[in-house]
Amino acid sequence: MKQIALILSVVFHPLLLITLGTYFILEFDRIYHVALDTRTLLTYLLIILMGTFVFPANTIFLLQKLLRKDISVYMQEKEDRRLPLLVAAIFVLLTFYMFSYKLGYRAPHLIRGYLLGTSSAIILASIVNVRYKISLHGIGLGGVLGVLFFLQESAYTDLRWIIAGWFLISGIVCWARLYLESHSPGQIYSGFLTGFFMIYLIIRI
Repeated sequence: MKQIALILSVVFHPLLLITLGTYFILEFDRIYHVALDTRTLLTYLLIILMGTFVFPANTIFLLQKLLRKDISVYMQEKEDRRLPLLVAAIFVLLTFYMFSYKLGYRAPHLIRGYLLGTSSAIILASIVNVRYKISLHGIGLGGVLGVLFFLQESAYTDLRWIIAGWFLISGIVCWARLYLESHSPGQIYSGFLTGFFMIYLIIRI
């Protein structure tokens, strides 16, 4: 069971969830689904994956080697999260900048809103982390749910089963975090609600 919980924690890593949320936007939005060809869609997903997971994960690893500190990309301990959260926020903001100013009007505005909401959630988590170990998995899972809720209004298909499935997946991943004793229920609930409302409200704005 512990191995299963660890696999779930890695597969649904908070930084990887940013790419998944982007995929949902590009796949289910009525306009993007029709307007973007497969090559453009894959290009956007690759930019997001590199900017919000590959680069920050490798930067954290290099900092671990250079500073000779036990800094983990999984950010398990509250004290070890400060620098990784800062690194993640910087790279997500850089990715947001690329979509906002380099790609310009060609970049889907929902992705820009999603990246801005995600970076805001990471910054908020880093502030809260000073005194409280809020669940980053919860923030990521709740953020994707916020995207799906927003997409209901513009999706070309009914998303109710997708949303129900994501609730189930979120529950399983949250169980994994509890099983590993990485968080208390309150830390998971607060993270999930923070991610949901931050992403949903900023995208809507």
